[in-house]
Amino acid sequence: MYLVYVDESGKPSMKHSSPLFVQAAFILLDSEWQSVDNAVNSLKAKWFPNLPPEDVEIHAYEVIQQKGVYRSLGREKSLKLLENVFELIAKINCTLIASVIHKRKLWKIKDREGVELWSHRLLFERVCKFLEKENNRRMSMNQPPEYGILLIDSVNTRYDNAVRRKYSEFFKHGTLYQTNEDLIENPLFVNSQYRNMSQLVDVVAHMVNRYTNLRGKPQEKWNDVDYVIERGFRVIQQRFDTDESGKLKGCGIKHFPDY
Repeated sequence: MYLVYVDESGKPSMKHSSPLFVQAAFILLDSEWQSVDNAVNSLKAKWFPNLPPEDVEIHAYEVIQQKGVYRSLGREKSLKLLENVFELIAKINCTLIASVIHKRKLWKIKDREGVELWSHRLLFERVCKFLEKENNRRMSMNQPPEYGILLIDSVNTRYDNAVRRKYSEFFKHGTLYQTNEDLIENPLFVNSQYRNMSQLVDVVAHMVNRYTNLRGKPQEKWNDVDYVIERGFRVIQQRFDTDESGKLKGCGIKHFPDY
């Protein structure tokens, strides 16, 4: 079974100042789950030896802003912890996928519903393509296929139900370009405080958001966080899905509209 953890970064509202809305997926086989969970807990214990793992939620915004438990670390150590998270992700046998919606480039979509629909649709398509590709490979080696299940970070009941309805349509009817053969059940909505992989995908979504914004920012204006994000992307880039030719764009990371 493939476990597909999903989280977002940015705000979908067209009125919000955030120029991007990002959805990210962190995919791994259930047989890898325990070792990854142990590794994340070990990282938490390294930085917070006196706290239980569930009291240390790795949330990229809070780490960078030194909020909550990260207040005691200060800026330099908090950014070093974030670098440790990137290094951990690079070592995990996982696959990353992200959809990036450039809200300011949209001229037909005028509301958050449209932004959310496109972000989920593009992510869903690429997750399905990844599972299809992997199962074709497995069957070519006379191995049984592995199905996948979505675990989405819960926001609130109303928001979760709206997302659930979108995915129900995808499951039943596919998207504009992709049908589903390998994802099963409806999405499960989970509390990221108790899901280490949900915390890792939060970091991935935040990193993709900030890294994309760096493209329009002169390097002489970068701050210490920008450099950590840029290095972090280079560290985990190998974990993003690619097409048959090794191309990342459009596969592991899909920008809409394209740029």
